[in-house]
Amino acid sequence: MIKTSQHLLQQQYDSLPYPKIPIEKSPENDYNNLFLDNLITSYYLYQQKIIDTKDKVILDVGCGSGWTTLNLAFANPNAQIIAIDLSENSLDFAKKRMAYYNINNVFFYQIAMEDIKQLNYQYDYINCQDVLYFSDNPIKSLTALKSVLKCDGIIRGNFHSYYQRFYVYLSQELFRCLGLFENNPADFEIEVVADTMQNLKPNTMLKRLIGGIFSNDNLDLKSEEIKQNILMNSLIQNDQGYNIPQIFEMLEKSKLQFLSMTNWRHWDVRDLFKDKNNLPTIWEFILENASEKEKLHYFELLNPYHRLIDFWCVHSENLPSFKPLHNWDKNDWDKATIFLHPQLNSTKIKEDLLLSIQQQNSWEISKYITVPTLNPVYISSNQSALLLFLWDQSRTFEELVNHWLKIQPINLLTSQAKKIIEAQDEVRDFVQKLEIFLYLLVEV
Repeated sequence: MIKTSQHLLQQQYDSLPYPKIPIEKSPENDYNNLFLDNLITSYYLYQQKIIDTKDKVILDVGCGSGWTTLNLAFANPNAQIIAIDLSENSLDFAKKRMAYYNINNVFFYQIAMEDIKQLNYQYDYINCQDVLYFSDNPIKSLTALKSVLKCDGIIRGNFHSYYQRFYVYLSQELFRCLGLFENNPADFEIEVVADTMQNLKPNTMLKRLIGGIFSNDNLDLKSEEIKQNILMNSLIQNDQGYNIPQIFEMLEKSKLQFLSMTNWRHWDVRDLFKDKNNLPTIWEFILENASEKEKLHYFELLNPYHRLIDFWCVHSENLPSFKPLHNWDKNDWDKATIFLHPQLNSTKIKEDLLLSIQQQNSWEISKYITVPTLNPVYISSNQSALLLFLWDQSRTFEELVNHWLKIQPINLLTSQAKKIIEAQDEVRDFVQKLEIFLYLLVEV
């Protein structure tokens, strides 16, 4: 029987469920992943509204050993999660992971994503990480996922970057030529890869550009981490790379609309120049007139840094428009309610915040959730006290202003009692500063 690439891929994951993360490892303090996996984050970018995750239905495609499923369960404890995978061994591992944490709102199925309609669910959120680049027909796969996505639902997907991973693909082609892909790669094939890479001269381009682990002459091929690294790179079955224009074309053909990169702050072309506020004239003109797709493509051509092109997308006919905060008028702010992002609401973070207030030190709010930032974000001890006011519940803009007047009643320049309009301006600036990073969320 001729084995298809999908069958070989299934065999590979049966042999080594991925990722090989110990069952007892908790994502509790993995603030970045929980921030991205919390439905509130992507839904706010989509609608500028705060979604209640209670009873929402999440699909985890290609759940593997259950690590992404566990993250989704921690980030959305009141949601129902459907997790699917082709590998029976991976699903068994994932079930044990959920049982270890006594999580009972996750249901597992061995099914391909192209057959997902058979389960008769409609989903509020579809998580499809590290899966689509294995698909023989990504448009068909995306279309299948779209068919079970609720009208206001969101898909998180990603593709390997062809540019960033170019030399990994060269290594795959090399070892395919050597016959290492004909069956499910195992210890023999891993040893051939390691022998080849370790014995290449250091200045050989392939070794220089993908050979990090192979610089160790005493490489431990019995290590599960090393084996996984080789299998998931040089010996991975059916791995394909894409660029931004190709991905946007696939989304368009699937009738899906790009929403945002998950690490959107790390895709700004301006950040690649020495002075982002003083670009060459031609680049000022180019970026002023460029589409989102073009800006992202310029970035990947200038700096193919990201292994994954990781994004959220939605139904193409349902992309709303709303006013950004910097365009709000007094009437908008008078109706506004401000929320602390729930992923900041942890005991450890609160203890750190309280300490900064007690010691009257500035506090780095970006220390825990770093993904929306490039540089540290600090707030003063007085602003920390204002943030604390949001810890247990949302507040109206008026409530925040009144609380700020209690904390900072005096204008430090005039030594006079602060006017209400001054307090409003200061609170508005504070909220806008943190809303850019989604540390605070604002709803009207």
